[in-house]
Amino acid sequence: MLSPDRIDDIALLEDLSMTAWPAPRRIIHRGWALYFAAGHTGRANSANAVVPLAQVDDASIDMVESEYRRQGLPPQFRLTPLTPPDLAGRLADRGYRIASESKVMFRSLEGVPACAPDAAVRVQDRLDQAWMDACRRMVPIPEAEMPALLSILNGITARPRFAALWQDGQPVAACLSVLDRGWAGFYKVACRPDRRGQGLPRRLMTDMMARAVAEGAVGAYLQVGAANAPALALYDRLMFRHLYDYAYAKLG
Repeated sequence: MLSPDRIDDIALLEDLSMTAWPAPRRIIHRGWALYFAAGHTGRANSANAVVPLAQVDDASIDMVESEYRRQGLPPQFRLTPLTPPDLAGRLADRGYRIASESKVMFRSLEGVPACAPDAAVRVQDRLDQAWMDACRRMVPIPEAEMPALLSILNGITARPRFAALWQDGQPVAACLSVLDRGWAGFYKVACRPDRRGQGLPRRLMTDMMARAVAEGAVGAYLQVGAANAPALALYDRLMFRHLYDYAYAKLG
């Protein structure tokens, strides 16, 4: 379906993920998009190549550094297969370090039946306080980052689906799925700490993929930290395949 050898396939998933996770402020400059979201998540606070780039000049790197400092944020580049091959080395020479590494994974939804929805899964197309509170109980989010996160979630212009799996009258797993151009992107997949090991995120994502098929999706994708072994195991069981890697190069 997709191949890591085709740069257009990588560019497609980059387009989808940037649309699904929209930073509230941005600057576009010579094939780069600089995103600003008060420090919440690397993707929304880094410079990203939006087309395959063979090179970048020193003036553009200087501009990126200047703009992030102006926003009160550390300069940060997201290194993907779209960025110039020599960029990582050039940034290292300037004092940048690799802050984190992640994998982008995908799977075809061919053969996934658009079956009856799981009655324990509640889905809505708008963010509300109940979903946000449930998510924060599963994965703590600093209060200082909440305005930026809410701006991102409320700014999604594709088709968001805020989902939660309920048991015993309480949400025990949650995720965000964004439907766009035939793809379902998964974000904020979480489980209540005292309910881990019961297969709840798998159950939730299985149901959400079936719902995505019913809405016309043909594929699914997600990003996961390269060191997150439990999540990698979950996505392997859900038949997601590795497409490409990315890393954050951060100054300071």
